[in-house]
This record gives sequence, structure tokens and C-alpha cells, in this order.
Amino acid sequence: MEQLTIIEKEGANYKLYDLQGALNAYTLGEFQTKLYEDVLKSNVVLDMSEVTELDPAGIGVLMAAYNDAEDNGRKLYFMSLSNEADKAIAATGFKYVFNLINSVTEVN
Repeated sequence: MEQLTIIEKEGANYKLYDLQGALNAYTLGEFQTKLYEDVLKSNVVLDMSEVTELDPAGIGVLMAAYNDAEDNGRKLYFMSLSNEADKAIAATGFKYVFNLINSVTEVN
């Protein structure tokens, strides 16, 4: 089973999560809790360039966090999607609803 490594960094007006590995039902636990808490307090950027798997459970967590952020005047950004993450998000039909960025300089 593949793991999920999360490296957290603080920016001027955002919190960055560098995600590496699989974002799926088996790896979501701690990440889900932290993400849901952080989108209520600040903008969050998910660097998804090293995501190797994104399953329906992972998509569900991202969509819920996106909605929570929007409801609280915050933004959840998806940065540098890997091919796997891009395909999974595109399959939802919501790809162009999400805040897709290529660099943290695009956070506002």
C-alpha cells in the first residue's frame, strides 16, 4: 500500500501542503482532519505535483474542503496537478470550478 507524505509550509496569506504519494481512502485520516481545520482559518494551497493516486474518497475530501473554504470566505487552491490528479479531478466535471494555480504567487 502506498503512503501519503505531507510537508507543511506557511506563506504570507496561505498554508501550503506539499502532497507526495497516494491520496485515497487508506491515507486520508490525519490529512482530512488538518485540511478541514485549516480551510476555516486561512487560504490553503495543495501542491499536487507528486500525487500518484487520487481515488473517489480523496476527491470527496477535496470537494468538501473546497466548499468549507468558500463558505468561510477562504480559498482552497490546487497547484501543479500531476497527471493522475488531473485525470481524477477532470473526471468529476468540476475541474474548472476549482482554483487551479501553477505557483503560490497566484494566491490572493
